[in-house]
Amino acid sequence: MGFIKNLKSLFIEENSTDPQVEPENMEPTAPADTPSKPVNVPRESTLSTPKGKLDQRFLDTLLNAMEEQNLEGFDYLEFRQALKSLGRMNMDEATRFKSAFAMAQTMNVTPSELTRTATVYLDILNKEQKKFSEALANQEKTQINVRQERLSWLDETILKHQQEIESLMASINTHRKEAEQLKAELDEVHQKMVVTQDQFTRTHTFLVEEINSDISKMEQYLK
Repeated sequence: MGFIKNLKSLFIEENSTDPQVEPENMEPTAPADTPSKPVNVPRESTLSTPKGKLDQRFLDTLLNAMEEQNLEGFDYLEFRQALKSLGRMNMDEATRFKSAFAMAQTMNVTPSELTRTATVYLDILNKEQKKFSEALANQEKTQINVRQERLSWLDETILKHQQEIESLMASINTHRKEAEQLKAELDEVHQKMVVTQDQFTRTHTFLVEEINSDISKMEQYLK
């Protein structure tokens, strides 16, 4: 992709020693007592510019789209290349634009033609933005909406189970109160039965003793 590198250089200042490009995925360093080997540090997927960081992947995608639809002849991109070349010279911005346009004029290019071709590339970028938005919306549908639906189902299921648990707890409390009441009734009934048995036993014993006494007396006195 030699051309895309050249096209990139029209918009991004590329310098292997540029401190604005930060490394990523650095390999682990060797222990202190082991001689370290040179590490190849890949360039980060973002590039720093005065306006902030650019993502390398998206930059390549957009520049590639512009490359594939590059207009024939001297257009806006060639004009920008001329501006970049003149940027190495000590001249103000107005002079650079006029000097670059002087080069364009040698190829019968007018200011309106430069503006028109620049607009063509804006349209290309806008179409790429539309494609990206559509792809993002599709990702949202497949990646986010599915999870949101699952999350809603889980929330509803959790609420349903909580309601079931609350209902079960209410039923348990009702049964527990009933069980406690039955235990109290059992104790009361048991105590009554103990008292009744005692009363019966004492009464029975009294009568038996009385009759046995009479039998003894009859055997004694009635001969």
